[in-house]
Parts: sequence; structure tokens; C-alpha cells
Amino acid sequence: MEAITTFIEHIKNYVLGLDWPYMITFIIISYGVNHYKVAEGVHSKTGIKMRTRYRVALVGLAYGIVIYFLRSYSRTNIENLFQSFVFALVFHKLVLEALFYWLAKHGLPEAIAKHILTQEQLQDLNQ
Repeated sequence: MEAITTFIEHIKNYVLGLDWPYMITFIIISYGVNHYKVAEGVHSKTGIKMRTRYRVALVGLAYGIVIYFLRSYSRTNIENLFQSFVFALVFHKLVLEALFYWLAKHGLPEAIAKHILTQEQLQDLNQ
């Protein structure tokens, strides 16, 4: 029983030690870049088209660099920032997207769902 308590304590310390403001704003910025025609605008101006996962990684990396300099982090904080980046990717993909899909499937109005899910996901739900 003590091993389980110790394990839970380590997990709790890890999660509480992450940079949550960075993670939340990173998820919001990535969502905006991927869902509000930003990618199409960049493609039309530069001719560069990226897959969603690479756009998210690029946004996270660029935003992490900005946060590093804005908050005057030391080199020891880089690991924490990187762990927060990876955790945010996993949290967004596994938890938030599944939650949004479940909500849309179980009665979320289409006026709201169209801002959260892609057109293909909405069509899959309607079939």
C-alpha cells in the first residue's frame, strides 16, 4: 500500500510541477492555428502546406522559445518546459479531443460543435 501511495505522490508532484499556463495557452493557440483558416492563409501566402501535427509541433516549439525568453528562464527550466510541451500534446490529443468528440456525439449543438470538430468528424457523427 505504501508503494502505491508513493507512486501517486510522485505523479502528483510531476503534474503540479508542469508549466500549466504554458500548456493551456499552447493548446488554445494550436487550436486557433488549426481551426480558423490560419493554415490556409499561410499556405496561400507562402505556398507551404504542413500536416497538422507538424504545425502543432512548430507552434509549441516557437511558443516555448518565446516563453523561455519572456519569463527569463534558466537552463534548468528548459526540461520543465519541454516536459510541459510533451504533456500538453498528449493531454490535448488523448483527453480533450476525445471529450469534444463525445460531447458532440451526445447532444452538443451543431452551432458549437462546428467550431470544435472538423467537417469530416461532424459528417462521421451524423452518419
